[in-house]
Amino acid sequence: MLTAMNNIVAVRLSKTVLVAGAAFFSTLVVFNNLVDYQSNYLYVMHVMTMDTTGNAIQAEWRAIHEPLIWQLAYFVIIAVEVVIAMLCWVAAARMIRQLKSPLFSHAKVPAILGLTLGVLLWFLAFMAISGEWFLAWQSPIWNGIQPGFRIASLLFMTLIYVSMSEQ
Repeated sequence: MLTAMNNIVAVRLSKTVLVAGAAFFSTLVVFNNLVDYQSNYLYVMHVMTMDTTGNAIQAEWRAIHEPLIWQLAYFVIIAVEVVIAMLCWVAAARMIRQLKSPLFSHAKVPAILGLTLGVLLWFLAFMAISGEWFLAWQSPIWNGIQPGFRIASLLFMTLIYVSMSEQ
């Protein structure tokens, strides 16, 4: 039978592993965006030009046809993903070191920041800006709303769990 202290350590370990999982996921996303740059760059380009939404006449004024802006947007997305990964890796390392310490809640701070940034990236960039502003929800090919929702939801659930007290 687990004692109260063992239960707390188990919950802390669970939170630490989930944060490490978010860090690993974000690292893989960054890796794929750098190694296979063109695939997701094409997503950014098609979403911003709105060339597959089928609603070009009413929404043409929203479309961006400037390659430099596509590249800048993609760079910002990758840079934010790097920050998310770094914050979550730092948090996982701190959390594992403070697993049995009263300072464990302080070790969670980078995780809370990284997970929040992740929720904001996938919610704002892929659901709000891409999906609604650039009308990607109308595109049969370049619609990132469902993947954005899945990622934002998982990160948000992890954020809620990690933010909770272990008491």
